[in-house]
Amino acid sequence: MKEKIAKLYSDLGEIGVLYQVYNIRNNVEQIAKVVPEIQEFVLWFLEGNQFGIEEMLYRDMCNNLLLILGDIVEAMEQKDMVLLHDAAYYGLMEYLQLFVATE
Repeated sequence: MKEKIAKLYSDLGEIGVLYQVYNIRNNVEQIAKVVPEIQEFVLWFLEGNQFGIEEMLYRDMCNNLLLILGDIVEAMEQKDMVLLHDAAYYGLMEYLQLFVATE
């Protein structure tokens, strides 16, 4: 699963760079392409406490992740590119980063 997370992290990072640096604002279609991977990650995360952390903290993280996912869905439905960018780049990527090795 870590390889899939790393790939999704990289894909979202590239979409974020296109959005921020190159002003390619049509991120709805780009995010839509990785929705199956986002779904797979969210389901995996919600399966159980991947960190072995305090149960209350894990539940709070799950609730927050579901809010982020809700923002992504709402943004895609409304074609709100700013909300979509924020939810994916500043929300979901924060969770993915927990599983991506940084050097």
